[in-house]
Amino acid sequence: MTRLLRDIGYFVVLCLMILGVGGVMYHAIGEDGWIERFFGGVLDQGVGTILAVLVGLVLAGWLIRRWLIASQRHALFNDFLMYGMVALGVLFVGRLLMNGSL
Repeated sequence: MTRLLRDIGYFVVLCLMILGVGGVMYHAIGEDGWIERFFGGVLDQGVGTILAVLVGLVLAGWLIRRWLIASQRHALFNDFLMYGMVALGVLFVGRLLMNGSL
């Protein structure tokens, strides 16, 4: 019985984490999402700003890749990332229940 309850708890955490990642993706790439608003503002600024943003994105991607690959040395960071997504999943479930939409 204890193993069943533990497995159900793990499944609930997994579902909340998937909802958190899905909600972030929905808000990031959806219609009038975060990425569309960001790049819409950047494209109005000019070529210099676009190049600076591209360099910043490449650098950020490289740093994130380095942090996530070293799993044992950065286990605490990975745990915070996972539980952050679980917390966002709880937030999105609450918004879905209260408002009927994400």
